[in-house]
Amino acid sequence: MLTVHDGRENRHCVLVMVSYCFSGQYFANISNDYKTVAVEAVQDARQHPFKTSAYFASLSVAAYFMKTNPTKHQFESQLTERANDVAVVGELIRNPNSDKHIRHLVCCANAGQLRRTTFGVFSVMWIDNYDKAVDIYEARCKLLKVGWFELPERIIDIGVLGHWRWLEKAMTDYDINPAEWDNQ
Repeated sequence: MLTVHDGRENRHCVLVMVSYCFSGQYFANISNDYKTVAVEAVQDARQHPFKTSAYFASLSVAAYFMKTNPTKHQFESQLTERANDVAVVGELIRNPNSDKHIRHLVCCANAGQLRRTTFGVFSVMWIDNYDKAVDIYEARCKLLKVGWFELPERIIDIGVLGHWRWLEKAMTDYDINPAEWDNQ
């Protein structure tokens, strides 16, 4: 422990530390530490090949999930494509559930309320109270923001492996109106 009583001792300590860092000994110690870790990792991998394979496979899968994690831009482009697909279908044969879901998402996107939170291997799209450009007290106050307990009911989609799951599920049979067949 260093105790410094005046400025001369403090300057001397700083000079000693700087000269140690630039003398090469500091970097030689760091290099030696990394070399030791690498050698021990290779030895451990040879002693436990199944454990090493499991770790490598887990890291590879996690890296693939992170690489294919969908973005907000992908969500918005898929939403636009899906809205166009629904709009092409006639209103009498259009699935009302798909139509309602897509219209709600388009309204939220137009209002700027869609937010994406990423967890590395998957993403969550949710609806915020206000657009980011809105500069009123309610939009900026941290106490009035969407809380953790309110967030689950605001989640509108979960993205994983490059796909937005609930958006794809909403488009299942979007061109079949179940009420059309009830009258016959």
